[in-house]
Amino acid sequence: MLTTVPDKMAAPTDSSAVCSPAHLEALRHAIGAAKPRQPKRLEPPPDVQHGWMLPYLLDADEFLWRRWHHWYETALAGQVVAPIPQIEWQRHDAGFKMLDRSLAVISKHGDWRGWGSWSAFDYFLDWLLFGFGHKGQPQLPEEKDDFEGANVRLYQVFNLETLLAYPYDYLGDMLAENHHGRHLGFYPTPMELCELMARMIIGDEDARTKSVCDPCVGTGRLLLSASNFSYRLHGCDINPTVIKATLINCYLYAPWLVRPFPFLDRRLCDPSQSQNVSDAIAAQTNLPGTEHDAVEQWKFEPIKKRRKTGATTDEQGVLFPV
Repeated sequence: MLTTVPDKMAAPTDSSAVCSPAHLEALRHAIGAAKPRQPKRLEPPPDVQHGWMLPYLLDADEFLWRRWHHWYETALAGQVVAPIPQIEWQRHDAGFKMLDRSLAVISKHGDWRGWGSWSAFDYFLDWLLFGFGHKGQPQLPEEKDDFEGANVRLYQVFNLETLLAYPYDYLGDMLAENHHGRHLGFYPTPMELCELMARMIIGDEDARTKSVCDPCVGTGRLLLSASNFSYRLHGCDINPTVIKATLINCYLYAPWLVRPFPFLDRRLCDPSQSQNVSDAIAAQTNLPGTEHDAVEQWKFEPIKKRRKTGATTDEQGVLFPV
């Protein structure tokens, strides 16, 4: 994993400070100047453990948006203590190119955009969730057939800091553009529209303790936009792939979704209350014909996984009536 955070600049000391323009410019310059790594055989292979990538994320976030620092201070205080550090969403080719290179090295043949694109994409999401220490992904994903050695290749090619330097829902765009996303009819709402909706709904009030819920969460764009205003972010969906993408986006940019504050959302932090929360979301947002997926839910907490009533899914999350 290539770490590009400049090491000669101190992080700001004010927990509510916005991202330093100097820090952001320095990191973007370092990313632009860096040459992409080509994977090679590593002996011995990296000994990655569950959550191995989280320290890298915390260090890079401390240098830029400081949202995990803010999450820690708020959780420690057990109450709302400071304004939410703001993120400026910016779509950039650097993010797409880095992710495309990462997906391309999963298969030994270097191709991920064909009809089997879902397999590489899903492996990548599972690999990231394992790296972030997500409880629903306690093991490295299995390297089947052409994916043999994918962990070693991704370890060398994936660059976490690029996604933090240019924050955006890249996974949503990439999923919508591949065969699997088009087959499912997945068309994410443009990020600019999500930002506008969040601002229109929330207005000028202090919404840090107000709940924001997206019952068809997709890859989490509305909740990402709302994370500039609210700590209480709720979502559900029937497709496991998009839920995993939402979780990854929120590990990167909105930690209070993946790690809710107990003093605000105790039920959301309690797995035994998962079905009650899921059914309450469905009842309040008019989701007829769905039910809580009690079997698979543990993989996706705290996002709620639902399934169509009287339906089963294939391994790609495509629904079939029974």
